[in-house]
Amino acid sequence: MNVKKLLHQAQRLFREGKKQESIMAFTMAIEAGEATEIAFLSRGVAYLQTGQINKAIDDFRTVIGMNDDNIRAHFYRGIAYMSKDDYKSAVRDFDKTIELKPDHGAAFFAKGSAYAQMGREEEASRNIKIALISSKTRKGISDGFGAVGTHFNKALSMMTGRERDFAAKLTKKEIAGLKKWLED
Repeated sequence: MNVKKLLHQAQRLFREGKKQESIMAFTMAIEAGEATEIAFLSRGVAYLQTGQINKAIDDFRTVIGMNDDNIRAHFYRGIAYMSKDDYKSAVRDFDKTIELKPDHGAAFFAKGSAYAQMGREEEASRNIKIALISSKTRKGISDGFGAVGTHFNKALSMMTGRERDFAAKLTKKEIAGLKKWLED
């Protein structure tokens, strides 16, 4: 099988939700000569979604070494660092993501969540407010994976004063609580 076909097979497996199989296929493609940004980035996301955080960080670092302007690699590495409770490193990656794409609402939200975990409520509040204003934020959060949803829950609980399970759709009560919080 040629290298491009291996990469396409890996991408198909990933889309089908076969993350472990896709990791093996991405690895085969990389070892066969498809050592590209997309191959490492895709395998990194698969590692991240299967809880293999250190391997994900390594792949995102490889992508950034190839292209320091790769927005997705910085964002996903920030998410990976959050999964390891390394909030300072996560903030650095979210800052780079925002530097490269100033309207990246999900990066502002994740950065705010990291600051909240660090006990830096003012910075958390400022970044989460920017994220909530961004029209793309809700989609970015709902398209994310466990770590983003977990941090979304924590931040939303902090803002509304009650625990909740992650859902991309907010209740009327939560929207009213957020509106009040945004006015402060």
